[in-house]
Amino acid sequence: MEFLLLYSEIIPTILAVAGLYFILTGGLGENRLQLFVGIGLFILAVVVPFVSLSILI
Repeated sequence: MEFLLLYSEIIPTILAVAGLYFILTGGLGENRLQLFVGIGLFILAVVVPFVSLSILI
């Protein structure tokens, strides 16, 4: 149960910040691969807490 905070708060926050970084740098620099990686990371940041908490609880 000590990993609940890690999987529900810390990892999604890191993924969301990295996703926003890639979205902004890819969108401003016209780099499509970075843009799609950023979108994927951001969506993963939204889904990870629900999947991990449903498995852990």
